[in-house]
Amino acid sequence: MSPASQRLAVVGDIHARRDALAAVIDAIRDAGIARGVCTGDVVMRGPDPAACIAALRELDWPVVSGNTDRKVAAGSPRRPEHAASSRVGSRSWTYRELGRADRKWLEALPDAVRLDLGGARIVVTHGDADSVSIPVNAATSDRDIERLLRKLDADVLVVGHTHEAMIRTVRTGIVVNPGAVGESRNPDQQPHWAWLEATADGVTAHLEVVETPLAPQRDDTPDD
Repeated sequence: MSPASQRLAVVGDIHARRDALAAVIDAIRDAGIARGVCTGDVVMRGPDPAACIAALRELDWPVVSGNTDRKVAAGSPRRPEHAASSRVGSRSWTYRELGRADRKWLEALPDAVRLDLGGARIVVTHGDADSVSIPVNAATSDRDIERLLRKLDADVLVVGHTHEAMIRTVRTGIVVNPGAVGESRNPDQQPHWAWLEATADGVTAHLEVVETPLAPQRDDTPDD
């Protein structure tokens, strides 16, 4: 296995689930991986937004802005008497749960970060329509992925947003989605993460799951 400096943990779509994030961080540490990156959607829909921000700030990993992070950072919460203001996980509730420093931290998150891993060019973005020109999922054509990697000047593109763990390997590179830490798309309700490994043969991606039901499935309750 590559040294720790040649491995990179990938987490995302935490959605304010502190217990799920803690379980994933423990698994990453147990694997001996020191570097990491987050694909965004740190807050909203879950009960622990401040704790999740604190955990990521303590790790000091790069974090990109997800659509829920942008919603909260934009401000303008509903009036306190509005029903959404008391609904745990809503945009308005999350805004009021966070202090000014945490909201400023969300506001300052970049749309993308670039990293080097063993000479490979890694681009990390959330993967929604506001952060990448072509959303990537299991149905995206190889040709479109190759075009996107070329446009981004990347060997590896790391995305989130769909909550669906995925590795797509094409002729010119790799796209990786670690799945969701805090909102499972699967009945297992387990936190998902991924890691990249750089070797002399290039970069490989690996998907992981923490086998404990700490990631409730997303419901269709309005976010606001």
